[in-house]
Amino acid sequence: MPRILTVISLALMFLSGCVNNYYYQIKDDQLHIFFHEPKAEKVYFLSSLDQFELHETKKCKKGLWEISVPAGREFEYFFIVDGALSIPACDQKEKDDFGSENCIYIPEEDI
Repeated sequence: MPRILTVISLALMFLSGCVNNYYYQIKDDQLHIFFHEPKAEKVYFLSSLDQFELHETKKCKKGLWEISVPAGREFEYFFIVDGALSIPACDQKEKDDFGSENCIYIPEEDI
């Protein structure tokens, strides 16, 4: 069911002209996060799961970058794209201690 909702959501965004550069899927207790940055050379993922250590994402086709993390815990996260902070258009955000924002992943909202 979540996969169907993801496909429908993406189709509606494209049809409405409002294209989000970010989405995720849950599979086998893993959260697969996809970030669309076609011109990027390097994309890193940082999260509160491990005190915001840098994790290089995997480049997929057509400018799509992917990272997988455990899906069972709430956490904050953001991306570094070619050395610059990048916050995707996520639903839940929170101000951080440095005057910016972090996205928040909350597992209960995906049920």
